[in-house]
Amino acid sequence: MAPNDKFALPVPTKADAKVLAEASRSTNSTYQLLYFPMHGRGELTRTLLVFSGAKWEELPLDLSVQKQQLPFKLIPILYETAPDGTILELAESHAIERYLAAKYGLYGADPYSTHKIDQIYTSTDFANQLFWQRVRWAPLDRRIEEAHKFYDEILPPYIANHEAQLEKNGGNGYYFGESITLADLKSAHFIDRVLFMRPKGSKEPPFSKEKSPNLWKVLQMVNGHPAMAAWKKTQRYQDLDAGSLSFFQF
Repeated sequence: MAPNDKFALPVPTKADAKVLAEASRSTNSTYQLLYFPMHGRGELTRTLLVFSGAKWEELPLDLSVQKQQLPFKLIPILYETAPDGTILELAESHAIERYLAAKYGLYGADPYSTHKIDQIYTSTDFANQLFWQRVRWAPLDRRIEEAHKFYDEILPPYIANHEAQLEKNGGNGYYFGESITLADLKSAHFIDRVLFMRPKGSKEPPFSKEKSPNLWKVLQMVNGHPAMAAWKKTQRYQDLDAGSLSFFQF
């Protein structure tokens, strides 16, 4: 075996649009994910695969070997192999998340319901990006200060707005109806990350059963789902936790 064979990537199938579209409709595909050994931008993709019950694995990573083969020279990348052997290459984390959510019934049954889910997804993603910019990437000597600013300035309006949206659905732990959608998964992951990546010595973020009861129910619904509960108990999930803490020095 050549030294770089272990880092060889699947080769996307070259075919006309109809063939690729048909392959994309399969809910019995298998998947291979290329991403760092931490949560980051790969976290929600992993969760969607877990929720879908799909068969998936992670590919060995060496960007020095693989980068030039990637469509935007960035990860995550998800490779989908349909039952007929057609291989699809999926790039860009948000696009991958929407693709999987649509395929597995987590993204609305019509354009309007999809738009409503997207509103929540986009709002939460904006808050998450601010968390990355202000807290995760902050210099170590300013991290607690930046975390407090984030907790005091960014989270209160986010919480107020999302508590109100959830109240419209009866405060039942879901943004829409009585089932988990991409909106719930996105918000639950955001809350989970803010709580998990709290700088040592900083105060508690304003997410709790008392301060944000409706969002807290969403978190409990997602984390209590059998697929998610089982995933969080795996050694791989624990390794991703450790990788995240190590990379960001939390």
